[in-house]
This record gives sequence, C-alpha cells and structure tokens, in this order.
Amino acid sequence: MRTKQKIRLCVDFVMVILMPCLMAYAFMGGKLHEWLGLAMFLLFFLHHLLNASWHRALGKGSYTANRILGTVTNLLLLLAMVFLAVSSVILSGYVPWNIKGSMAVARLMHLALSYWVFVLASFHLGIYWNRIPVARKVTADKKISALLRLTFLLYAAYGVHVFIKRQFALSMFLQVQFAFLDYGEPVVLFFMEYFAVMCLSAVIGYYMSALLHRLNRSRGHSPGRVKKYIFEKEEL
Repeated sequence: MRTKQKIRLCVDFVMVILMPCLMAYAFMGGKLHEWLGLAMFLLFFLHHLLNASWHRALGKGSYTANRILGTVTNLLLLLAMVFLAVSSVILSGYVPWNIKGSMAVARLMHLALSYWVFVLASFHLGIYWNRIPVARKVTADKKISALLRLTFLLYAAYGVHVFIKRQFALSMFLQVQFAFLDYGEPVVLFFMEYFAVMCLSAVIGYYMSALLHRLNRSRGHSPGRVKKYIFEKEEL
C-alpha cells in the first residue's frame, strides 16, 4: 500500500470514529465538542485534498447511474459540511475564531445538518466500501465475506429501529427543533446505536451502488473510460 493510501485510510478511519463522538454532546461537553468538530472539518478538508483527482475528473468521461449516485452524494455532503462549519463558527464559544450571525438560525442549521452529514457520510462510506484496500482483502475470502454481510445486515436492521427511535428523520427536516440530551444514558448504548445507524446508511449506499453497477453491466455498457473516472483514486 502506497504512503498516500495509508494516509487516506488513517484520515478516513479517524473521521468515522469522530462522527458518533460529535453526536455525543451530552458526554463530550461543549468545549471538547467544538475542538473535535474543528478536527473533523480539518480532516474533511484533508480528505478532499487527498482525493483532488476526483474533483479534476468531474467534467471528464461519461456519467453512468452509479457515477451520478456517487457524485451527487459527494457534492451534497460537501455542501452540508460547509454550511455546518458556518453554523459551528457562529455558535462557537470556545474555539478562538467566531463570526456574528443569527444564533437562532445557526442553531437550527447546526441541528439539521449534523444529522444530514452523519447520514450522508455513512452512505458515502457504503458507496466506496469496495474501493478500500483493507476491505477488499478482508472480503476476498468467500466465507468471511458472507459472515460479514450477514453481520452488517443484522446490525443495519437494528439501525432501522434506532433511526426511528432517535428521530433522525424528524431532526433532519427540523420537525424536532431541539436536541434531547439524556445525560443518564449508558455511553456504550449510545455509541452502539449511533454506529448502528452508520451501518444502516452504509449498507444502503453499498447495495444501491452494487445494484446500479450490475444494471449498468447488464445493459452491456463498457466500463472503458468511464471506469477510469468512476473509480478515480477516491477510496474513502
């Protein structure tokens, strides 16, 4: 594995760990939450630098349904992250820099976009799962691959329950305009449930991408130049 791939893998792994940590405001507190958020934004920026080839390829090649899915997801995630960063700076109370703005609007924006980024980033992970070198090696064995698929599907099924229980959809569309913080909740349970939602989103992204790829192949479309741009070095 090349050095750049190792750095990319480390950056993406840390971001995956940080996502549920940033949702755990009740356990982290305001100060740690802000510094972890700053770390997340910096890592997200670094992620895009490491995958600059993807940006350069946007206007090149043909767009299959699978490539459209990945591109739309990536652009929505980028947009959501930018506005989440803006709302974070407005609400900031600990990180040195701060900009003025409507605290009420920023709070609602931050609430909704936190859930959107969480879901979109996990969905993005699922789309690009097969392009992770470590994932390809682990799933090379058919028995291990089958066991992992079953495990992820069962955990994702639990994620459906958590998604409804934690009111993800209501928060994403601001039907609930406040974050309920349960300070007495077991930390292990919290992270287990949020990782379940991550697994759910990733599984949906993985199977949607796989389905579109199969449909594209069944129609006899040659991967040719398209493959060069669809699988351009981004390996989340």
